[in-house]
Amino acid sequence: MYGPLNGVRAALVTLAVLAALGAAILGHWIVTLVLGIGVAIHGLGWLYLAQQAKTEDTSS
Repeated sequence: MYGPLNGVRAALVTLAVLAALGAAILGHWIVTLVLGIGVAIHGLGWLYLAQQAKTEDTSS
């Protein structure tokens, strides 16, 4: 449903979260904020696409 790159996407998002946590521990709050916003927007986009896929499956 999501293609072969879904594992790569999950790995990159996981690394972004870990980088944000590391930046927060080191006190780099702007970096933490930017990474957190990026992960949140990516998550919202993924939820939107997952909902669209469910809608397409039920309408077929």
